[in-house]
Amino acid sequence: MKTVRVGMIGTGWISEVHALAFRAIPGVEIVCQHSIDEVRGKMFREKYHVPEFCRSFDDVLARRDIDVVTIALPNYLHFPFALKAAQAGKHLIVEKPLCLTLAEADELLDVCCKNGLVLGYAEELCYVPKYVHAKHVADSGGLGKIFLVRQHEKHAGPYSPWFFQAETAGGGILMDMGCHAIECCRWLLGKPAVKSVYCQADTFVHGPITKLDDHIIMIIEFAGGAVAEVESSWTLKGGMTSWLEVQGSQGVAYADLLQNGNGVRIYSEKGYSLGDFVEGPTEGWHYPDVEWLWINGYPQEMADFVNCIRTGGTPVESGADGRAVLEIMIAGYLSAATGQKVKFPLKDPGGWKVPVDIWLKARGEREK
Repeated sequence: MKTVRVGMIGTGWISEVHALAFRAIPGVEIVCQHSIDEVRGKMFREKYHVPEFCRSFDDVLARRDIDVVTIALPNYLHFPFALKAAQAGKHLIVEKPLCLTLAEADELLDVCCKNGLVLGYAEELCYVPKYVHAKHVADSGGLGKIFLVRQHEKHAGPYSPWFFQAETAGGGILMDMGCHAIECCRWLLGKPAVKSVYCQADTFVHGPITKLDDHIIMIIEFAGGAVAEVESSWTLKGGMTSWLEVQGSQGVAYADLLQNGNGVRIYSEKGYSLGDFVEGPTEGWHYPDVEWLWINGYPQEMADFVNCIRTGGTPVESGADGRAVLEIMIAGYLSAATGQKVKFPLKDPGGWKVPVDIWLKARGEREK
């Protein structure tokens, strides 16, 4: 089995998750790491025992022993870093969203295709065991003809300030978490063509710090008649929810990602550290998700990408899927701006730099 060697770009929370997921896969080695923040980069290198920290991205790309580069940076940096890596002949794993414009996505897909590269789109919900099981049941015909899929994912807001800026994030909750729900529904239905998108967006809680959307509801109509309902939010207090519902003519399936954990209960007066990623405080009563990575699908996701690099296959979630999600999100902002259903094929209204500009411009005009 060919060892797949990884160059990691980024040091944020999702980079830590990627590092742990790669370590869980046989025949994968993280050989170097780069960050735009050198101090955090060196801390990450020490924590995850990465052999080398590269001060420049060019140093990463110059290494002949690297098979794949992961791009886990703020959204506005996905395209320039990914394009440069593809031009250097490196396979790619790009965090969501793939890019911020369809032109960027098309250029990246074209370069990867010409260079024979695997372009993995990091959408972990399509690898979550509970959701995968629901899809298997639906695909088997056990629910009859599927006509409605719902995916809701909510929490109190992101962990880094760049998420709240249009220039760096490209959009609010729709770009941050709506992308997960959109692709989960699309994937479960077999990725049919989109007929229309309707979206309501607003800023209910985070207005003092951002103009971006913090809550969206979206309805997607697909060819064949199925409908997806998406709700994504930064406004939920007291934790997080992520669940899937699939309705068919002969049955229904419910899958709650965060309910019914591992049944592990621990009480520690001083707390503890296992040297790995552990969510939340460990003092007092603690209910750890000891299989958190697997429950959330991350090792399965990375294993799929690695296998495709070895075999030349196409991953469950590819760059083409990332482009499809981006197009739906752009349509979502257009719908929220106009209050109208947006029909496909999408007609780009133009006049915007990042997707949320479409909505912000319309909202600003209404407020005058």
